[in-house]
Amino acid sequence: MKIGYRGKKYPLYDINETQVVKQRQTDISALEMTIHNIAESLYIINKSAKKSRDTKKINYFDRNYGVVNRAKTRQLKLYALKDAVLRKLLDENKAEMIGFHTQNGKKLLLIQLEDYTFHLPAEQGQTKCLKHLGEIAIIPAAATRKVTLKYNEAVKLLETFLQKD
Repeated sequence: MKIGYRGKKYPLYDINETQVVKQRQTDISALEMTIHNIAESLYIINKSAKKSRDTKKINYFDRNYGVVNRAKTRQLKLYALKDAVLRKLLDENKAEMIGFHTQNGKKLLLIQLEDYTFHLPAEQGQTKCLKHLGEIAIIPAAATRKVTLKYNEAVKLLETFLQKD
């Protein structure tokens, strides 16, 4: 036993008693690039980004700024992926713009993809011809439906979708 920072005790291990941890490889070759799989993948990463948002908020008040920075970086990365996929789907007419909500003075486009809906920050002038659907509160991170894909599969599928022409 070794005594470390602030008197915490932690065990020391001999390097010969350890094992190499293999990197996880995500294989999505069996997954089809269907609109349903893309919608489910968007749902998974959107909920994950919201969990990062909540983690960031909780840890900020506890002064865990390292956790806050990592959560913010992860949140921004996931939202950027979601936004890019939704914009591509809209460009290809595979998703429908229903209207827009406002939240804390910001306009959010409501996008429907199969039976999933997502919000996308509106660009200048994008809401002129759309119906205003009202003010919305912060959307919770809790999952509201069952999914079949795993988080890593969802991210990989969306990244692959963006690379396709």
